[in-house]
Amino acid sequence: MTPLDIFLIFTACGVAILTAVLVPTLLQLKRTYRKVEDTLKILEKELTPMSRKITEAASELELLAATCNARVEEADVVLRTARQAGDTLLLTSRAMKDSIRPIISGIGGLSAGLQMFSRALFSGRKKN
Repeated sequence: MTPLDIFLIFTACGVAILTAVLVPTLLQLKRTYRKVEDTLKILEKELTPMSRKITEAASELELLAATCNARVEEADVVLRTARQAGDTLLLTSRAMKDSIRPIISGIGGLSAGLQMFSRALFSGRKKN
C-alpha cells in the first residue's frame, strides 16, 4: 500500500463520515424550514385580522378621547359659571352688608332711644 492509497482510504472514510453527519443535519434543517414556513403562514393569516382589530380599537380610543375632551370642556364651562356666580354672590353680600349695616345700626339706635324715652316718660308718670 502506497501512501496515496492510505490517503485515499482516509479521504473516502472522511467523506463517508461527513456524509453520514451532514445528511441528517440537512434533513432536520429542511423540517425546521417547513415548520417555520407553516408558522409564518399562520401568523400572516392571523396578523391581518389582528391589525384590523387594533385599528378599530385605536379609532374607538380616539373617539373616546374626543368625547372626554368635550366633556372636560363642558365641565370647565360649568365650573367657570359657578365661579362667576360665587363671585357675584360674594360681591352682592358685601354690598348688602355695607349698605344695610348702617340702616340696621340706625334702626337699632333709634329703637334704643325710643325705649329709653318711653321708660323715662312712663317712669315719670308713675312717680307723680
